[in-house]
Amino acid sequence: MKTLDEQIKDILAAKATKSAKRNELVKLGLTNLDIRVLFKVNSEIVDATTTEPRRRAACDTLARIISKYTFGVEIECYNAPRESLLNAARANGLAMQSENYNHDDNRHYYKLVSDSSIHGNDPVECVSPILKGGASGFNSLKSCCTALKQIGARVNFSTGLHVHVGGGISENQYINTFINYFYLENVIDTFMPQSRHDNTYAAGIHHSNQRGNVLISDLLSAQTIDDVYRAFRCDRYFKINVCSWGRHQTIEFRQHNGTTNYKKIRMWATFCLKLVAWSKDNRLTADVCSIDDIAFLTDTEKRYFKNRAIALAGANE
Repeated sequence: MKTLDEQIKDILAAKATKSAKRNELVKLGLTNLDIRVLFKVNSEIVDATTTEPRRRAACDTLARIISKYTFGVEIECYNAPRESLLNAARANGLAMQSENYNHDDNRHYYKLVSDSSIHGNDPVECVSPILKGGASGFNSLKSCCTALKQIGARVNFSTGLHVHVGGGISENQYINTFINYFYLENVIDTFMPQSRHDNTYAAGIHHSNQRGNVLISDLLSAQTIDDVYRAFRCDRYFKINVCSWGRHQTIEFRQHNGTTNYKKIRMWATFCLKLVAWSKDNRLTADVCSIDDIAFLTDTEKRYFKNRAIALAGANE
C-alpha cells in the first residue's frame, strides 16, 4: 500500500494537465488550499523533470493538510504548584487559569484542573484550549511545555497524555478512525511503554483487558457512530475514547504515557491528527505489523517512532 506522500508524488509526476492532476488530488482528500500550497511550493507544478529535492519539498507540505483540524491535549503531571505554573505561563506569554474540575472547552487559555488519578505532590491536569493543527497550535503547546519544564513538573506511572482531535470529522471518518486504530494497535504498542498497553484508564482493544472486551465484530461492521459507541460498551476508558464525541465532538486518544516533553507530545499529536485525516478516505482491513507500513507517516516520523520502540524495548518509561 502506497503512503499518502507517495500517491501525491505519483500524481504530481504524471504526464497530465494541471486540471487533471488537481482532480486526482481532490480524490485523495486534499482541499483546494492544500493543492494550491503544493503547486505554489513547486513554483507551478511538479512534473517528470522535477529534481528530487523539489519533490521532497512538495511532500513536506503535506503537514499542512492537518492544519484544518483542531486538537487539544491534557497533560497530567505532579510537582506542579498551580501558582508557580501560572507565573511561568505568564512569563512565557501564555494565557492560563486555575479552575475547579470541569470539562468545558475554550479557545482562549490553558486551564489547570484536578485529577484524582494522579499520584504525587501538587498534582494537576493542564488542559490546552482548542488549538489548530498547524504552526500556531504547536507553538502554543511548546510554550506550555516550557513553562512546565521551568517549574520542574514531573510524571509517573499514574499520569497520561490525552490528545483530542476534532474539526469537521464525518461519520464515516469517525468509524474508520476507530477501525484503523484497532488494526494499528499492535504496532502502536511497540512504541508505547508496557504500562500503556493495557491499564485501567486506557484499556486495550485487540485483547483481553481490564475493562471488558470490545465487541470486535460489532466494531468492524459498524455503520454509525452509535454502533462504534456500543461496540466499546459505552466506556470511555479505552486507548481511543468513544465518549468524547458526545461532549466535545472530538476523538480522544488516551494511550500515550504521561510526559511534559514537547517533542514527544508534538509527535504523538501529529500521529493522531494524521490518522484522523487519513481515515477520511481509508479503512484498514488487516493488522499493520511494522512502523514502516503506517501509510500516513513520513520517513522522518517513522524513524522517530522506530527509535522510540528501540529505546523502550518493552520497558517502562
